[in-house]
Amino acid sequence: MPFTDIIGHALPIEWLQRAIQANRLAHAYLFAGEDAIGKQYTAFQFAQALHCETDLGISDACGRCRSCHQMIAHTHPDFLSIQPDQEQTRHPQIKIEQVREIEHHIIYRPLVAQRKICLINDADQLTTAAANALLKTLEEPPDHSMFILITSRPFALLPTVRSRCCCVRFSPPTLHQVITHLMKTKNLSEAEARFIAIFSGSHIGKALQLDYAELHNQQQEWYGLLQGNSAQSLSECFDTAERLAKSEQVRDMLDWLWHGLRDLLLLTIHGAQEHILALDHLTALQALAQQTSQRVLLNLLDELQTLEQGMQRNLNLQLGLERFFLHMHEGLHRSSS
Repeated sequence: MPFTDIIGHALPIEWLQRAIQANRLAHAYLFAGEDAIGKQYTAFQFAQALHCETDLGISDACGRCRSCHQMIAHTHPDFLSIQPDQEQTRHPQIKIEQVREIEHHIIYRPLVAQRKICLINDADQLTTAAANALLKTLEEPPDHSMFILITSRPFALLPTVRSRCCCVRFSPPTLHQVITHLMKTKNLSEAEARFIAIFSGSHIGKALQLDYAELHNQQQEWYGLLQGNSAQSLSECFDTAERLAKSEQVRDMLDWLWHGLRDLLLLTIHGAQEHILALDHLTALQALAQQTSQRVLLNLLDELQTLEQGMQRNLNLQLGLERFFLHMHEGLHRSSS
């Protein structure tokens, strides 16, 4: 697949292509940006363009030569890709044994290409031992080697590792780019594609995995909490908190309430509607927005974030939910009670 198939990232791609054309390539790159926005796809395409045997004159892969077919099949002898060990479902890590595999891969000269390329996805998941081992290689890399580290958390990498990489920063594609691509590839209406694009935050990798019908059903279920269907009285606040604390739906609920509160916040800012997710709830949201304030909404969003963080620290979830629902009831519905 050529660079032109990548959604967004025009500036990083142009910069990489110029580096190829000028033959001014670094020995190590750090592709940094938010999750699921196309960093890994771009890194793979960059490697494929470097390995391509056809001179197109545009620093891109032809997709037809032997090397391109090997790259697509992940069988190219001069390309290695590693990622965190998926057997560790809670906290996947890149272990030192995987870095040793990289060392073994690059110690020998390339078999068919000009260089050996190693792609390290989620490089922030390197264990301390693995990061230190990789650092030694980055400090004295073989002339025929190139490393591409990919991360959404560059701050989690060792500063010494970051300093030895040429950083390429990525931003999410525009909303319009994601909508257009979803309409084309998933045969969605503009309204459906827009809904998915906004929900995913224009993260194209996430957007392509989402199902509109499933999302819409979830929205109908959880927006009732925001609009007061389950928070009309204090007793119902406690009942809802108890029910959710015993379920496995808390993360879904937090996600949808975050989107709902964000919609309300946007409506309090000059009544902006361009990026509103729940347009089919617009009338009800506008009514809520008129009786609350930005300060209340920002406080509720902070509480949601605290709840989500607390779930990772064994917070008393029911008490946390009770507190949040009470504050939401007071902030959004007390004035209309």
